Amino acid sequence: MDRRGIVLSKAGGRYRVFVDGTTHEVSIRGRLKQGADQVLVGDWVVIREHAEGGGTIESVQERVSVLRRRTPGRSHGLRSVAANVDQIVVVGAASDPDWNPHMMDRFLAVAAANELPILLVVNKCDLAPDGSRFGAVYEAAGYEVSYTSVPDRTGLMDLRDRLQGRISLLTGPTGVGKSSLLNALQPGLRLRTRAVSRRSQAGRHTTVAAEMYPFAYGGFVVDTPGLRDIGLWGLEPADVAQAFVEFGPYVGQCRFDNCRHVQEPGCAIGEAVTRGEIAPSRLDSYRRMLEETHSAARPWLTGRAR
Repeated sequence: MDRRGIVLSKAGGRYRVFVDGTTHEVSIRGRLKQGADQVLVGDWVVIREHAEGGGTIESVQERVSVLRRRTPGRSHGLRSVAANVDQIVVVGAASDPDWNPHMMDRFLAVAAANELPILLVVNKCDLAPDGSRFGAVYEAAGYEVSYTSVPDRTGLMDLRDRLQGRISLLTGPTGVGKSSLLNALQPGLRLRTRAVSRRSQAGRHTTVAAEMYPFAYGGFVVDTPGLRDIGLWGLEPADVAQAFVEFGPYVGQCRFDNCRHVQEPGCAIGEAVTRGEIAPSRLDSYRRMLEETHSAARPWLTGRAR
């Protein structure tokens, strides 16, 4: 009997597939084993149940989107993360570890390249009473921002409503509390959490591979490994400006048609920063990324499937 389900996780040659409210552990049909990206977390698949128990994935349905990240280390390969994501939720911490605007801007830029809705979450607001100042820069830029605290339960219901009925992928630097947020929203998940290193202020990895969970309020959430760094492979220099949403109204208004918004006279974006219409940190992040794209290997991440 063939049934349709969605892949929750994979480990070795085994896959956990969610079918009609139950989870099945299955293997994969031999002809689908060619290539590392043949079956991803988030894929809608057709499984065939065997009379003797177990089952196999027979086919993968067409994807809406594919998220990839750079292979860890110095290799120039790609590692696919998930398929069919509806929105990307970028999580940062107001404290412990400290808010790093350039790191957050990099996550947002890569997310924007996928042309998917983005929600920025400023977590651990209980540790920084002025945590809203971190999000204010992004609200002014046009991003949706949510402020959360697990101990105080601040913003949890708002976040729950934003996740409801969608396939949401949570990403962000290591140690910012992604797994803790999911545990608070759905206690039965019991995801592993660990404290931030006091010596380095760097988060410790708790999630080792992308894994999807049915969300009790409808939809699914994908927890991803925390990253201490994030590459920009896949972004062309011209794409970097488009990834900064607040630059849009000023594009085409510069004195020079080929303005890179670095040090050119008459740069409309630079002038907007001077007038306080764009945050200086955002322009600084853009310039850093632009320099990186000229020498970075490509691609880093691809968005909607073609």
